Amino acid sequence: MPQKQTNRVMADRIRYMIVPPSDLSWFAEKLAETIQVISDAWSDSGAVVSNDEASPQLLQEALQELIQVLQTQVPGGALDEYPANNQAEVVDVNELGDYGLHMLLELYQMATDLGLDEQLESLEQLSLSLSLWIVEKEGELGTIDLVVNSLARVANHCADLASLERLFFIMGEILDAIPPLSPEELLDQSGLHPSQLLLLNRAIVATRTLTPRLMEIAYTDVSELLPDEAQRFFSEGMEQIEIQNYPDAVREVIENYYCKWPSSKTLH
Repeated sequence: MPQKQTNRVMADRIRYMIVPPSDLSWFAEKLAETIQVISDAWSDSGAVVSNDEASPQLLQEALQELIQVLQTQVPGGALDEYPANNQAEVVDVNELGDYGLHMLLELYQMATDLGLDEQLESLEQLSLSLSLWIVEKEGELGTIDLVVNSLARVANHCADLASLERLFFIMGEILDAIPPLSPEELLDQSGLHPSQLLLLNRAIVATRTLTPRLMEIAYTDVSELLPDEAQRFFSEGMEQIEIQNYPDAVREVIENYYCKWPSSKTLH
């Protein structure tokens, strides 16, 4: 089975266990709760919007309208009160999904400015939820900053091997939906692109699963897609071998890739 199809099958089986649901009714409810807190804090702060900014209320209205449009793609869903009719419409999932993710990013900046840490996590969850819905509709993901943050947060709370393996396939599903970076994007970026960071994070998760098969998949992607980062990544993996007391099969994978990318610098 091709890797992309494997990611989809595995993620469909286990997603609900460790990540927010790709359900628009859950999304709408969580969004309303989150924006209410942001809106109250924004009003209490006495903030005034500039000409190129939107208030939390306007962003909420725009997102609610977006939900109505997206819900037409899910006949019989829990938000049937929103659509004007029951006819499913043909919409550009990529464009509308990116529009929604951009608005969540705007809210994230507001919450950051207001010091609302809990709402930052909620907005990351909302972005992941919407992204997974887009993926289910076979759309592409263009705005992934919060999605990568959310997956990293999930990884930090995964301790058992089964959950880590499940997360690995979900990360793969998200990666499959991200368009390749253009030459211009590669030249313009000053640091790692979020998609590249996700590749590295997935490789870390693969290592934590202690599953050589998954490590091979992730390490190969790092080698082929991030050659400039491969040396550092595999060198740091070597440093962890003794600290983590990895099984022999795991050590062997790390050592093999390290030998392909020998370190020429002392890491700090």
